[in-house]
Amino acid sequence: MQPFTIDQYIAAIAPALAASGSSGVFVEMARERTNAAFYGVKYNQAVALMAAHVWFLMGAGNGGAGSGSAEAGSVGNITSKREGDLSVTYGGAQSMQGADASDAELSQTRYGLQLLALRRGCSPLARVVTGGCHGL
Repeated sequence: MQPFTIDQYIAAIAPALAASGSSGVFVEMARERTNAAFYGVKYNQAVALMAAHVWFLMGAGNGGAGSGSAEAGSVGNITSKREGDLSVTYGGAQSMQGADASDAELSQTRYGLQLLALRRGCSPLARVVTGGCHGL
């Protein structure tokens, strides 16, 4: 089976990004931040997740920075609501105590959290023990 393309992943995980006409810009930004040697056969998935994450954080995927929804990619519990002109505020999804800055940034969206999970499965130790990202 052929691996999915970056565009196929984006269409599946962030259809609004795929339909936006600007996915190429976010894919290029994601490629610059994603190591192909590290992710191996899961590189396209990693790039798509990073592109969706950056797209969402920059406000394009959530109607403007800070106004997102769980469906669009925000994570965390709702900490406040307002009905007039609708406003919802999300709290932190998980403690990132001791995490580096890139992990803390990735923890801000569901796309980033999925990328963190993918990255954990691609660790050098996982590659040695189970074949990691290169084995499947």
